[in-house]
Amino acid sequence: MGAGLRPRVFLDANVLFSASLGGPVWEAIWDVANAGGYELVTSPFALVEARENLKRKRPEALGALSERLRSVRLVPEAEPEPWMAGQLPQKDLPILAAAAAAGCRVLLTGDTRHFGRLMKRDDLPLRILTPAHFVHVFRP
Repeated sequence: MGAGLRPRVFLDANVLFSASLGGPVWEAIWDVANAGGYELVTSPFALVEARENLKRKRPEALGALSERLRSVRLVPEAEPEPWMAGQLPQKDLPILAAAAAAGCRVLLTGDTRHFGRLMKRDDLPLRILTPAHFVHVFRP
């Protein structure tokens, strides 16, 4: 990451879904991003999953997703890197790969079942945090 660039924070599909429903954690994350503290990004893969889940479970929140996305930049998909092999189920690798390739400092996910053990590691090129933990510990 070059000098003067805001740190990038990648949003997993479940984060986009939950942020569309609203709440204080999401307001805190978007407030800091909109004030220039960090850049929120996601991938087409995550966005499609979030939209499909909202259509199926909470269609009334699709408008809120569109509003949230005004502050989120889309980054390209990426191929998993060798260090990612065996770290996650195959369906989650596109999320980690896109976040790493985009130079994100943090990947936000609520998926502690699959990403949980990676949240405890400090040897990865990015931190993996839940949104609630992120709000309490991350300082741009």
